[in-house]
Amino acid sequence: MSSLILGKLDPAAARRETLALRDRVLGAPPQDPVRSAYPVGAVGEGDGRRVLVLGATGYIGQAVVRELAGRGFAPVALTREGRPVPGCDDLDVTVVAGAATDARDVERAFDSHPVDAVICLLASRRPNDEAECLAVDYEAPHLAADLAAKAGVRRFVHVSDYGVYRPELQTQVHKLRVEGELVGGHFGGLPYTIVRPTAYYPYLAINFGDVKNGAPYRIFDHGEWNLVNPIAREDLAEFLVNALASEDAVGRILPVGGPWTADNVVTLRSAGEMMFDVLGREPVWEQETIAGWDKKTARLRRAGALYPKLRSVVYYLDAAKYWTVVTHVAPPYGTRTFRQYLERLKDREFAAGSFRDRMRSGTSLVPTDV
Repeated sequence: MSSLILGKLDPAAARRETLALRDRVLGAPPQDPVRSAYPVGAVGEGDGRRVLVLGATGYIGQAVVRELAGRGFAPVALTREGRPVPGCDDLDVTVVAGAATDARDVERAFDSHPVDAVICLLASRRPNDEAECLAVDYEAPHLAADLAAKAGVRRFVHVSDYGVYRPELQTQVHKLRVEGELVGGHFGGLPYTIVRPTAYYPYLAINFGDVKNGAPYRIFDHGEWNLVNPIAREDLAEFLVNALASEDAVGRILPVGGPWTADNVVTLRSAGEMMFDVLGREPVWEQETIAGWDKKTARLRRAGALYPKLRSVVYYLDAAKYWTVVTHVAPPYGTRTFRQYLERLKDREFAAGSFRDRMRSGTSLVPTDV
């Protein structure tokens, strides 16, 4: 962890900077070079070309498979035990049984279904598990790129993380390693495109169930430490397939977020205010200070020297702080907004109990079919 995560920060100064940035982003004219970097709309057709999707059953992967099929590509999904891709039963999707972390399974996917391109969406599900992060965020994409190069595919799209511009978390470090190998020509002449999305709606809506069930919304200090323009999975899927179909995207790193609109450029506080407004409730906040969080983390870090199991708890605390204080604003793409996502969530039922209770029970915090 860097000094930003472990060091002292000034709440008032951070708030001023965040709100000033929000004003600049929302006030940017249409011709602003950052705002107009990516024309919105589907561009390019697949003509039956096969595309191997790694991470196809994940939240983003499901949308990518649908986008590929809808644009004339032939998606090939490597899934554990040959499970079908959720929400894609009506599509012509070739499913190969196997794990992206198993070299033999990935080799079989390349050998049995010759592919033109690869979209790698792999991301560890337990970011506090060091072994899993290494295997999923680095070793598996490295393996896929190596095999793609040997198979002579015409494009390798690596979906990274916008946070690698200042990596604080082990998942980001591993994704940056893959980026470095692609840019540095480690895989020979493999034509690559690297995409760095900002954040996805379920992460920002993780407290929605609590708010709907009458609980307060937790913020750190004023709740305006950072700013983010999250991107809808449907818009990201369209963006990825556009990049796949465009020769101009070869050899490029493309940071991307959602629309620069008031309904989509949010702080944690404004995201909470949006939830309360959508649900017709008056805002009720549960506030904690970053200074107090730092003290709690420091105590657990010292205890972790004696009790290794505590280290994963420390990681979660550091990660919570990271997503609270580090801004993720990238060039915009798409038309869908965070508020529209919340409107779709408001009629869903959520398990009762606190956020911590549901984390322990493994209950999904936010539906992944929305």
